[in-house]
Amino acid sequence: MAEPCRAISAKFTASRLMNKKFSQQWLATLCSFIPGVHSAIFMVPDKGKNSIRTVAKFPASLGQINDFVSIVKYTLKRREHGCFPNARTIGDQAYDFFSLPVLMQSEIFGILAIKVKHIPESRHAAVFNSLKRGVKWLRLANVNSAQDDHFYSSVVGLLTACFEQSTYHQGLIQMVTELTREFNCERVAFAEFRHHHCHVLALSNSASFDDRSNLVRKIADAMDEAIERDTAIVFPDPNTRQIQRAHQDLARKFGAGSLCSIPLIHDQRVFGAVTLLRSEEMPFDSEALSLCQQTLSLITPFLALKHEDEKSLVRKIGARLGKRLGEFFGFKNLVLKLFAIVAVLMLSLTILIEGDFRVSADAILEGRIQRVVAAPISGYLRSASVRAGDTVRQGDVMASLDDAELKLELTKNSGQLQKARREYRQAQSDRDLVKIRIISEQINQTKAEIALTRQQLANIRLVAPFDGVIIEGDLSQLLGSPVERGETLFKIAPLEGYRIILKVDESDISYISQGQTGTLVLSSVSNRSLPLTVERITAVAKADDGANIFRVEASLNNAPDLLRPGMEGIGKVNAGRARMIWIWTHEITDWLQLWIWSWWP
Repeated sequence: MAEPCRAISAKFTASRLMNKKFSQQWLATLCSFIPGVHSAIFMVPDKGKNSIRTVAKFPASLGQINDFVSIVKYTLKRREHGCFPNARTIGDQAYDFFSLPVLMQSEIFGILAIKVKHIPESRHAAVFNSLKRGVKWLRLANVNSAQDDHFYSSVVGLLTACFEQSTYHQGLIQMVTELTREFNCERVAFAEFRHHHCHVLALSNSASFDDRSNLVRKIADAMDEAIERDTAIVFPDPNTRQIQRAHQDLARKFGAGSLCSIPLIHDQRVFGAVTLLRSEEMPFDSEALSLCQQTLSLITPFLALKHEDEKSLVRKIGARLGKRLGEFFGFKNLVLKLFAIVAVLMLSLTILIEGDFRVSADAILEGRIQRVVAAPISGYLRSASVRAGDTVRQGDVMASLDDAELKLELTKNSGQLQKARREYRQAQSDRDLVKIRIISEQINQTKAEIALTRQQLANIRLVAPFDGVIIEGDLSQLLGSPVERGETLFKIAPLEGYRIILKVDESDISYISQGQTGTLVLSSVSNRSLPLTVERITAVAKADDGANIFRVEASLNNAPDLLRPGMEGIGKVNAGRARMIWIWTHEITDWLQLWIWSWWP
């Protein structure tokens, strides 16, 4: 790992890119594009000496660089860009620091750091974009590192001359003028590539021109020819067999002895083209062509930046929207786009298509009639033969009470009756009318008590009043325990005639009305749907599991024999038709409306 790093460092040190004069000019040009720059430095790590050295400073007279050292070290360690708002305050002015690593073949060969007057966070991205454009141009210069200092100084001087102009168009005129002088041309033309055709915007030695003139049209055709072939075209070129019709026409009709058309590429798309016209005595050789291409490759990113900055807000929005639409409808991320298209189509269908709106609620099955079996007397539980869930027939014994105490009471009363009858006969023989009447009443009372005891003995066995199912009551664990008279021991419901209790949430109760139909699916019979009809809606809500619900009673049509009271499931009541998007989202939209209204002043 150390050898490649030293190789890159050695290459970087030997490169003309690291020439301080060029680096200083490059940093000054970059800082002129970023508003509010106070100072900046460009530092290079020296792997051999394990240190960092300064290559360029802005301004050139910058003395102290202590403010940048910690930031540069941080960026070098983290290998990522950094932003440090309000990192330094001088007087009343706060400053932000931005840093960016310069990578070449996945290795850091430089750190760029700038100090800017404090700006809002929304403008941080614009600063980083400017830094990245400058670094991109720096990489292009590194590729062309074989050129001498005069070449880079000429390019920086050309950029400075162009961007000193107040407008993009004036910068283009200055550029073609400088290119004419630098490459000893008779004319130089620049055109932008729009709508699949070149449009000439600047022509040297001509402050204004008619873009419909033959010369301008022929130059645009020559540029189109170079762009269509995706290569620079030199005419005449004895080493090529390709037909250069547009260049031949331009040379023949306007006496241009030597032509060179070079396409300008930026961000993997054609930005424009430049055509250079020389006299016949100065043809474009391979060295001149290479020099022109390298010069224009370095200038093109700054032309695109200047052009983008001068666009109106509407055009910027349109361009950005067009780019996004191009990316969206292109073949990149095709699977994701297909999913997005399907999702949009599905959403459109939900907006247009109507469906059945059904209100869902928890449901429980109850018997239409419920009979309570209570203890007829106070006593002790003797036996219990059934419990909840069992089916009984009319007359079946469900439970019985202990009768020992009642039998003793009956024997006692029978003895008292025999005694009273003897006393009655004795009073008759004594002809004691008062005593006869008293004893007669005692006999009647004793007979009533005996009749009551016999009746109680007859009722100690609890029998089913009709055919049905036990829905409540399990006395099997309570044998021998006392029960009070009137205490509920069982609840029984008939095997026929059920009702459905729907627990409808208060937010959906407004959609329910009497007579509506629906469907019931029970958990125990999930493969079968049962039709229901709403019969009654309770007027009072009650709390159930943390929610306010209304009890809605519904009847079952053609209930099967396998149903039993207490079964639970889900009921859905048909509440009309509505758009699918509303059916799926009305709950959350209703909640949002209520929440917004509660906070609205």
